[in-house]
Amino acid sequence: MIVDRPESHFIFVVPLDHIEYRYNYIALRGEPLTNKQYLEHWGKWLVFGLREEVEELARKLDPYVEEKKIPAVKYDRKLITEFQLNRCVMCVYCHDETRDEVWEILAALGVRDKAWMYERETLEKWLPGGVNLEKWIEGRGLDHEHAERVRADARAKFRKMFADENEIFTGVYQ
Repeated sequence: MIVDRPESHFIFVVPLDHIEYRYNYIALRGEPLTNKQYLEHWGKWLVFGLREEVEELARKLDPYVEEKKIPAVKYDRKLITEFQLNRCVMCVYCHDETRDEVWEILAALGVRDKAWMYERETLEKWLPGGVNLEKWIEGRGLDHEHAERVRADARAKFRKMFADENEIFTGVYQ
């Protein structure tokens, strides 16, 4: 199901069960991942393209998400000006044990470029000093005081989120 909430920067493709029954797609063979497992094994294929291209790919991926062959997808609603990218980014999520099967689906749909990233790598980029957070702060033109508050908030958010490595990971609200 394609979920387009105007207040979010992202458009999501998630199973209808996730919306209706709170199905946790961050899982392997139906077993939800703990925080530790999530950081060790959860990742995504990155696909870049114009907004129209990623929208078309999202429509093609939707049946695979409903069949739970692909856990979830998200893509940019618009270009992220702070990062000075000229293309939108699509993230096609899965456990690293299933990433080859997910790549086969993407390749069959015409995706040619391979770029895999673990979620732990993404999280590190959004921590204080991380390339994404610092580019975002710079791109927004934040003064020193505001930038330090943003860094402190990011640090606190991720520390709280992963405080118990054995707790089931429930996702990040975006």
